[in-house]
Amino acid sequence: MNVADSEQSALLSTTLSSTPNETMTEGSRGGSHEPARVYLLVFHGDSSRMIPLRADGDVVIGRDAVADVVLSDAAVSRKHACLTLIDGLATLRDLDSANGTKINGEAITGSRPLVSGDVLTIGSATISFQTSSRRPAAREFLSLTQLQEHASTEIERSSRFQRPLAMLAINLGLDGRVDRVAVARALEARLRVLDSIGWSGSDQLLLVQPETDAAGARIAADALLGVLQRIAPAARAGVASWPDDGDDVDTLIGSARMAAQVADPGGVADADRSPSTRTIGTQVVVVADPAMSRVYGLIERLAKTDLTVLVYGETGTGKELATTALHHWSARAAHPLVSLNCAAITESIVERELFGHEKGAFSGAVATREGLLEAADKGTVFLDEIGELSLAIQAKLLRVLETKRLTRIGDVREREIDIRIVAATNRDLEAAIEAGTFRRDLYYRLCGATLWLPPLRDRRRELPLLAQRFLSEACSRIGRDALVLSSTALHVLSSYDWPGNVRELKNVMDYLAATCEDVVQAEQIAARLRTVRPPMRSEMRPEMRSIVEPAPPEPPAAGGKTFRPLEDELRELEKRRIEEALAAFAGNQTRAAEAISMPLRTFVNKVRQYNLSPRSAKR
Repeated sequence: MNVADSEQSALLSTTLSSTPNETMTEGSRGGSHEPARVYLLVFHGDSSRMIPLRADGDVVIGRDAVADVVLSDAAVSRKHACLTLIDGLATLRDLDSANGTKINGEAITGSRPLVSGDVLTIGSATISFQTSSRRPAAREFLSLTQLQEHASTEIERSSRFQRPLAMLAINLGLDGRVDRVAVARALEARLRVLDSIGWSGSDQLLLVQPETDAAGARIAADALLGVLQRIAPAARAGVASWPDDGDDVDTLIGSARMAAQVADPGGVADADRSPSTRTIGTQVVVVADPAMSRVYGLIERLAKTDLTVLVYGETGTGKELATTALHHWSARAAHPLVSLNCAAITESIVERELFGHEKGAFSGAVATREGLLEAADKGTVFLDEIGELSLAIQAKLLRVLETKRLTRIGDVREREIDIRIVAATNRDLEAAIEAGTFRRDLYYRLCGATLWLPPLRDRRRELPLLAQRFLSEACSRIGRDALVLSSTALHVLSSYDWPGNVRELKNVMDYLAATCEDVVQAEQIAARLRTVRPPMRSEMRPEMRSIVEPAPPEPPAAGGKTFRPLEDELRELEKRRIEEALAAFAGNQTRAAEAISMPLRTFVNKVRQYNLSPRSAKR
């Protein structure tokens, strides 16, 4: 080694080795040298040397005496290359040298990252970049949002390749007094590279396990609880698997959480695939969604009162079933439950149906007839789609609610009645009040209590259970063996937004029971959803559109003009005219239907088919 090299080595030992934990030490340990965490091995001529480096900073390599690494070689530029280190990660940049820089024999331009063992060739010198072996970085615990995003990606992959996936929820039982560092250290060795873990609140962990079925997830959960025993002896876990316990992230998390809640301390519980049922008269209702469990709990409490109840919900969500439950669980169960769909009949007929009439009260009244309100004495009256009543009928109904008396058409006598009113609507009645189409005083009379029924698309835990139950019931009715829904079929069911809700799902299952064999496949469900009615893009999630709504063929061209299917154009025209009529008559479907000479029942069905809202009348 020449004098310059010796002096430079000594200088570097002083200037680049100032951090004790990152440098070699001597003297205090009998003169032995311990290698630094990041260093260079320089081979030049007949000598070699080790140059320790800081974890952060720039190291200039060149012929100049003020360079950090001096190479006495005419082929080396004065400032030849620069090594930049950030937290021990290195990048080499050639400083426009005359003869260039090579990494592993390859000439570089600009910057190039380095890994331990890379060999740099600068002039006649060979330099090996080295980092001492480091512990792998601690596993990152994700936030709930990050974990949801990652789980969504994994669910999509599981669906595409039909691979299993599990979600674990671990309740630590520490009441928020959690040493997160200790928990991370305990679990790290038990987690696979492809697992994702994150915190959900201060006392719960969520773990996404791709390529793992329910049985494998239970084994993994047992192992994790074992290593947590010292830190969290009361920890317990719940397991949910795709797609049986949920087809989307939130449903899987909810299923795993519910399972963890019922697990014994130190134990593992599976998501419950045997949902609770409630008997309403002769009907059995499946309840698996937490929100629906609370809804029916509220119904049981309201049934013990005589409050009027206003039920909100989309078409097909079960408003009539909720009303039936209110009646059958009440003290009025031995008396009549009378229903009227206010949107299905005209204003004049609604008045006759509700209040009854005397003989000769109008043309065609050949006999006296009591109305539905009178017929339901001591029982319950269900008024569906109450938002469709005219203001005149609303005023008469309000008087009945206030006085508990009614007068038949053509009569002057008032008759006392004892009824409970349950009304339902899929309209925003407060918006209707602002638009002047619904009476504010009647609204306050009706909403002694309110119920809101979530749509089926928000009850993902119930969807596969309801589908299988409806399918089994349909098979039983026609005397055939039960059919099974494949995992791909369940995915299609869960990807569809079900604008017709439970009613639409039941109709689809009835059809499949009559036409399918053994196992129901995704293509059969997709075909049925395509033929029941043309599904609107707004009703479908993106992944469903490619299944239910394939790309249309290119229309033929003639003389430069393109054509669309006449059916599509007629459908657009029909939808536009219905929207215009609703707007013209402030959302009153009866008057709007009359204006375009369409039967009211057909008009109401078209409004639902096109996913229109009478609220559009305000605009």
